[in-house]
Amino acid sequence: MMPVVVTAIVTVIMGLIYVTVQQTYRTSANDPQVQMARDMSTKLLQSKSVDAYFTDTVDVAQSLAPFYVLYDASGKPIRSTGYLDGQMYSVPMGVFETVKKSGEQQVTCQPRKSIRMAMVIERTNTGPVAYVAAGRSLKMAEERISILTTTVFIAWLICSAIILLCYAIRFFKYRN
Repeated sequence: MMPVVVTAIVTVIMGLIYVTVQQTYRTSANDPQVQMARDMSTKLLQSKSVDAYFTDTVDVAQSLAPFYVLYDASGKPIRSTGYLDGQMYSVPMGVFETVKKSGEQQVTCQPRKSIRMAMVIERTNTGPVAYVAAGRSLKMAEERISILTTTVFIAWLICSAIILLCYAIRFFKYRN
């Protein structure tokens, strides 16, 4: 009975470590986009030019670089540095309903199986621009999470093996 209890405790601890670190990796992947979207929104609200932000384009299917998208009130992209298949990247329309209510939304978008992005959408009311979005690939964060998964699993296996070994030694020692 004792090895089961100890293994359960180790499992809970390993699970807690995994979830804590995984969530830290994933949520911190939003940090640059939060700053980007808020800064762009502030510039637009101050009627400052944002042309300097739109000097290059990013193929979101290939690049790790962050990108911007400006949307009108209907959620249609009107200016972007992020492109997918030659088209300005567009988040799902349902996201805008949430942003209308909350002012900002952080989402994971997956336009294809192999493409996942951390996006931050900020509400702004500056002429034709109603929403500012900033995004970037989650590829690096997901690679870290994959390594974390393997590491925590191996640590759990080692801990479980040690528990079983200690139990087996104790069992055979006191059996005789």
